[in-house]
Amino acid sequence: MAKLAGTSSTLWLQRIGAWGSALALAILGASMLLRLTTEFTPDAHTLSVLPPAWEHATRLLHRVSASTVALLALGAVLRCWFDRRSGTAQIQPTAWIVAATVLLALIGPLTPGYRVAAITVLNVSVGLLLLMAFWWLRESAACGSAQRGPVDALSRWTLAAFIAHVATGAAASAYQMLDLRWPAWVHLASAVPCLGLMAALLIEKRRSRALPDSGKALEILLFMQLTLGAVLIWLDHRPLWLSFAHAMLSPLLAMALVSLIRRDSAAAASA
Repeated sequence: MAKLAGTSSTLWLQRIGAWGSALALAILGASMLLRLTTEFTPDAHTLSVLPPAWEHATRLLHRVSASTVALLALGAVLRCWFDRRSGTAQIQPTAWIVAATVLLALIGPLTPGYRVAAITVLNVSVGLLLLMAFWWLRESAACGSAQRGPVDALSRWTLAAFIAHVATGAAASAYQMLDLRWPAWVHLASAVPCLGLMAALLIEKRRSRALPDSGKALEILLFMQLTLGAVLIWLDHRPLWLSFAHAMLSPLLAMALVSLIRRDSAAAASA
């Protein structure tokens, strides 16, 4: 009976992690689309270039996804509370989910208007953390609490460098709306340590054992991200679809990176 209860709990956490990741991805996508299609008028007001129906649908998607994420965060907390005696590996990602959800709710009223670039950067960075926490929860539940391996220093530094790189990308986008171009060079410079750490992580994982599918997905997504980034630098006029595709590859890269790190640590623990 206890085993069946544990299996049921694991399935619930996997579902919460998967649905939460999908909703966090929708939140990030909606935020990116609204930001990329917003311009400042000469009288310092914001104007969306999206058709009104598209803008309304995008904002509705953002609101519904954010509200549902809060419910999923509560569900994850309750599930971990019921399983607290088993010492599961899902407590840490659940704590990150709650912290990110609360912070996003607090800065939400400050986000419209895009007048404070720091709020935009914080919104994107915390939104990415929310996605990674939900996906970490899903991967932890899939691996099982008995296979909780430590996260090595290289993995932690790679995660930190990646989040910092995404944050500089959000800053470049936010300041571009204010006709400031220098943050784009900071974003480009931050790619160097990020790529170096990702390459070192992939080499280390490939050397220790066969590279899993998440590692191969990371390589493909990284190549696509680099290609689109190079094209965006080369172009004088940047099409909306290209900027949006480049931005949306970052959350997918984050999920592949989390899968690689979490599943590799679980494999090392069970070896």
